[in-house]
Amino acid sequence: MNPPCPARARLALSLAAAAALSLTGARADAAPDKQACADAYERAQGLRHDGRLIEARAALVVCSQPTCPAAAVADCGPWLAAVEQSLPSVVVAAKDAHGRERLDVRVLVDGRPLAAALDGKALPVDPGPHTFRFEPATGPAVEERVLIREGEKNRLLTVTLGAPSAGAPPSPRPRAAPPAEPSVPGLVWASGAVGVAGLAVFAVAGALSLNAEADLRATCAPRCAEGEVRAIRVQHAVADIGLGVGVVALGAAAWLYMTRPTAAQPPKAGATALWPFIAGNAAGVAGAF
Repeated sequence: MNPPCPARARLALSLAAAAALSLTGARADAAPDKQACADAYERAQGLRHDGRLIEARAALVVCSQPTCPAAAVADCGPWLAAVEQSLPSVVVAAKDAHGRERLDVRVLVDGRPLAAALDGKALPVDPGPHTFRFEPATGPAVEERVLIREGEKNRLLTVTLGAPSAGAPPSPRPRAAPPAEPSVPGLVWASGAVGVAGLAVFAVAGALSLNAEADLRATCAPRCAEGEVRAIRVQHAVADIGLGVGVVALGAAAWLYMTRPTAAQPPKAGATALWPFIAGNAAGVAGAF
């Protein structure tokens, strides 16, 4: 065996600390148990089939946690990325009859609250026909029937509130403007999270193997038991796998970010999609073409 490298040990411990902080800050909720994973897995499939993408996304977030069975994670991760890509969103803008912007407007979709007031942020909406109701703090409400298309991101809905003065032209009906530039796709965040997790595995397994190797050199080298030496080799292999998955996933995240479309469009037939995955002892990048 080669003597331990102090520089490598310091690098591994630094990466472990950084990865632990990132993962702790990204997810503070309790990890789901196997039953919760199974329930979310089954529920997500029916919700996706029914077009209830907002609820499907919440279920897929549960069953894609690392504490869930590897088979469920291998399915839920790509499904979550597909739902994020397909889930539409709208941005609501309201003006009065004189063209002045109104923020004190409550928005309902099919009778259910969507926003208590307007703040310029995109709001997720399931695909399909919906009745939007715009209720200003003062003045009459306005309703509009709008068809929301799957994959349509940041669609601008502009509504004019209040009756125009006498002789003025009629107020335009709420209309949809061209979609704004999309935000960072959810698949980029998912790939980045997998990359951070891979680096965390590399850092922790590498630090453990280096510590174990140092212990053997201090106690039994060069006549250590084969089983003890084999355990260190396994930890080295796990660290190498974690490093490989981390590098590939972070590279995929960077590539997806740099090649994201300049305008949100529904996914086209034949489009290419990539996502990294970890299932048991296997790791890599999966794709659909």
